[in-house]
Amino acid sequence: MRLGSVLLLLPALAGCATAALNASLRAANPQPAWNGETAIASDPAGAQCAVHRGDRQVASVPAAPGTVQLPRSHAVLEVRCQAEGFLETAVLMRPADDPAVFRMAPNGIIGATATVFSLASARTMRYPGQITVAMVPAVFATDEMRSEFFEGRRQAILASRAAQLALADERCRAQPDSSCDPAGLVMRSEQDEDLARLDRLRRQARLASDAPAAP
Repeated sequence: MRLGSVLLLLPALAGCATAALNASLRAANPQPAWNGETAIASDPAGAQCAVHRGDRQVASVPAAPGTVQLPRSHAVLEVRCQAEGFLETAVLMRPADDPAVFRMAPNGIIGATATVFSLASARTMRYPGQITVAMVPAVFATDEMRSEFFEGRRQAILASRAAQLALADERCRAQPDSSCDPAGLVMRSEQDEDLARLDRLRRQARLASDAPAAP
């Protein structure tokens, strides 16, 4: 009888844990769940943009700004934009957890199974609701202008993760005997990748003096 009573209580306990988990997530993240739409803009406006998953194009915007519909996924997507007078400029859209999506607490067999299913299906993942691709000029009047432009982009990349990386470093210092915050390691890897992509664009950008003379 005692065993039967315990077994009867397990679903109720799992339900309480699930309710508490979702209430906590919604309190910390009150925004609604992602609806699958991502608004893509370009600076300057009007660029032709396409969303790629590897070599496959999955969505497009003939003239930014525009909106695309994307499925939830674990895949990193690339938004590539083209416009006259600019290099093809691309930014990565990395999936992130969507805390507004209902999820089962990982308690017991049912909760553990639901958690595995959610992870495998990317049911709780999302892409940014909006993204702006800042186009890179193909030609600069002077080397100083080119250097200033790319240094500004570099500082923007560093600033976008500065607060989160500082928090990750603080956690590492607080627990010197454990491994560092894995989220911080991921962010550093992403930052290095973004900086490397910026360096490749800088090598492509030419100076006006490099252009061949008109016949």
